[in-house]
Amino acid sequence: MDAPTGPLWSQKQAIAYEVALEAINDVIAGYSEQIALEQTHPAPNTARITWLEMRTDQAVSVHHSLNVCDDGNVQQVISEFSAIVRARDEGR
Repeated sequence: MDAPTGPLWSQKQAIAYEVALEAINDVIAGYSEQIALEQTHPAPNTARITWLEMRTDQAVSVHHSLNVCDDGNVQQVISEFSAIVRARDEGR
């Protein structure tokens, strides 16, 4: 007997997963921008750069571990990373 064919996740799950990935990527881009800006200062704040690099590494780890079928985790990522983006954008 053949295994069923077709996607292993729903369109709703796929869309939520893509939204989560976009939020993560936006956070990574923001941290990268802040690192680059800090490095342009005559005396860069190395502690801040280290902290931003750590946060970037954490975001990359979340990105790699995210599973399209893990609805709860996908929604948590959307919530947390979207909040980071909103806070950053409001601070500008």
